[in-house]
Amino acid sequence: MSKIIIFGNGRGADVATRYFGDDSPHEIVAYTVDDEYADRKEFMGRPVIPFSWIEKEIPPEESQMFVLLGFQRMNALRAEKFAAAKAKGYSLASYISSRILALGKPQMGENCFILEGNVFNYDVVIGDNVVMWSSNHVGDLSVIEDHVFVSSHVVLSGEVRIGAYSFLGVNATISNHVYVGARCYIGANALIAQDTPPDSVYMTKATVRLEQIDSLRFLQVIKS
Repeated sequence: MSKIIIFGNGRGADVATRYFGDDSPHEIVAYTVDDEYADRKEFMGRPVIPFSWIEKEIPPEESQMFVLLGFQRMNALRAEKFAAAKAKGYSLASYISSRILALGKPQMGENCFILEGNVFNYDVVIGDNVVMWSSNHVGDLSVIEDHVFVSSHVVLSGEVRIGAYSFLGVNATISNHVYVGARCYIGANALIAQDTPPDSVYMTKATVRLEQIDSLRFLQVIKS
């Protein structure tokens, strides 16, 4: 068992605490936040310590750190806090669900958060600071670079490469041998079948409402 300090005292810290507590051998001992947000002394029954002096209170040789933030500024905020923790000498823990499906577990970096139901084929490589929410599929020989956020039910076909700092929305599909450039935003339900330039945005149109009919009348029409 190792001790862990979680960066943050909001929703991400709450979620991380429960996953680590329910499905890992690690012990959460404290939280840390930027000094301007240190307006409370306790969170989820543990102390909240300002980041400017966290290493004096709990030195790096006594604990790891974990950062779970969203994809703000195309994951740059999470990357900055990851780097700041490293600069203080902390190693960063990862949470890998015991309920992933993988005969050959992927190679993974530091500060990854991989939730239940993710399926990995052989020879997958995942970089540092990658978040993968529930129930994605990652095909064989695929690579997810550093600081990527993958939502749920995303499909990466074989030999896909996802560039650093990218975001993949729910139900996005990436075809075989495609390289998604760095900092790309791939929206929900998008199908990407060719390589993408860095900093690209791909969105699909939302489903339209049928304006001239209500749901009960619609059922009558499709049965007739």
